[in-house]
Parts: sequence; structure tokens; C-alpha cells
Amino acid sequence: MQSQKKKKIKDFLIINLGVFLMALAYSVFIDPNNLIIGGVGGIATIIKDALANFSIGNFHITSSMLILIFNIILLFFALIFIGKDFFLKTLYASIIYPVYVFILELIIKALGKHFINLTTISLELSEKLALSNISVKVIMAGAYLVFVIFGAVISGIGLGLALKKGASTGGVDIIQQIFLKYFKIPFSVSLIFIDGTIVLSACIYFKDLFTILYGFSFILISGFVLDSVAFSGFNSRAVNIITKEPNLVKSKIYEVLGRGVTEVYARNGYQEKDFPMLVCVMSNKEFYKIKSIILEIDPRAFIYVTRASEVHGEGFSY
Repeated sequence: MQSQKKKKIKDFLIINLGVFLMALAYSVFIDPNNLIIGGVGGIATIIKDALANFSIGNFHITSSMLILIFNIILLFFALIFIGKDFFLKTLYASIIYPVYVFILELIIKALGKHFINLTTISLELSEKLALSNISVKVIMAGAYLVFVIFGAVISGIGLGLALKKGASTGGVDIIQQIFLKYFKIPFSVSLIFIDGTIVLSACIYFKDLFTILYGFSFILISGFVLDSVAFSGFNSRAVNIITKEPNLVKSKIYEVLGRGVTEVYARNGYQEKDFPMLVCVMSNKEFYKIKSIILEIDPRAFIYVTRASEVHGEGFSY
């Protein structure tokens, strides 16, 4: 009971860390520089820019406010069209995300001139160095790319951590779920359609072709990082070993790595003989450590390795 409670607390903290990293990437790298990456955040950035001159006293429309409004509306649709279970699963992350964005907006506003804003830098380059618009754009293209890469990596890590612990971040996820349930449109197709439409709209609004290039670069990089974090794609390998010394190799894996081994009985197609094949899931580092030991035991051992897209169990997830 105590261990279950600790696990829930740990999962809750990891979900919060993941959502905070997503908010950090959006608030620091993406939103202040009008980099459109799709999703609710992309829509919020476009509308915030369109309403930049709208204010009532000291009140201004902020991205965090827009994200919160959109997420509440989408949560309402989730409750009606998808169901209570998905609604409850999505509720926390959908609300806490704009809260983190709001907190970071306040910090960035307090920093003022000390905060890096690419739009401000480009204006200073143009005014102080008297550079042409083309020269400024060429110089700033590299800076924007750095922001896209860092933002995508941080966002991908954050989303990966949240998804790994079973949290849904809401937003576009809700629309995808509705498309899947009622129109049988796969997630991959609906995501490309929704984010592609948002990025294309931003390109038309900002009248900048680079918006599409930066947007899709962000989506590709963050997706790659997300897969590696959520599904342990980088770190885990399923190693299949066919050897004349299976017992000795198995003992060495137990001794050196402390990993479990599964014996799968296979059949040689040419000789028509049965033999045991050893299967063991391990990290990259562990594989390179044990590979040389296996080949010392049996230089003619046949080893093939596949990427384990998701690993759950003792030694990996607990």
C-alpha cells in the first residue's frame, strides 16, 4: 500500500515536471518569437499577436489566457463526445499547463530587457548596424533555428514524460480523439491535418514562408524526442542470441548484468534441428559490455539486436 502511494506521488511529480517543461519551451522559445508549432499554443500565439493592440486599462490578452479558454472549451467537448474517463484523465494537465505558462509569462515580463527576444534583436541589428532586411533575415535564421531546436527538445522531453505516466495534455489531443471515435481518422493523419492547418494559417497571417519551415522542423524534432522518452527508444534493445553454449552465456548475463533471460525454442530450417535462442532486453551500454563476453565464449555465436519500442517491468519501469 505504501509503495503504491509512493508510486502515485512520483508519477504526479513527473507529470508536473513534464507539463512544466512543455510550458517552459513554449513560453521561453516559442511564443515570444511568434514561432508557430501547431496545437492550441500555436492558435493562441496567432490570436495574441492579432490582438496585441487591444487592451482595457492595464489588461492585455495573453497566450496563457487564450490557452486556458481553448482548453476549457475542448474539455467540455471531451466530456460530451468522448466520455467522463477521458475528461478526468485530461482535466489536470489541461488546466495546469496554462497556469505554468502564466507564471513563466510573469517571470519573463519581470526580466524585461534581460530576456532574449529575437524580434528585438533583429530590430537592433537593423537600426544600430544599418543592415538591410535581407541581411538581418539571414543572420536571424540561424538564431531562430537554435530556438526551434532547443524548444523542440525540451517540449518533446516534457510531453514524453507526461505521456509515459499516462497523462493526456488535452488541447489537440481531444480533437484527435473525437476524429478517431466518430470518423475513424488515425491520430497520425489528424495530427498532420490539424497542426498543418495551424502552421499554414500562421504562414499566411505573418506573411513569412519560414514559419512553415520552422513549424514543421519543430514538430519533427519534438516527435522524435517524444518517442525516445515515452517509449525508451534510445535506451533499450532486445538482444537475440543463438549459440552453442546457451547455458554458459545465460550464466554470464545473470552474473555480469543481472538481467533475466528468456529461452525461445527455435528450429534450424536447413538442418531441421531444435535449439534454444536466448532473448534478453538491455540498454545499449549493457549490450556492448556483454557482446564481447558472448563472443569470447562462442566466437561463432549469432546475435541480432532490435529496438525495443516500449519496455515495462522489473529493471526498467520499476
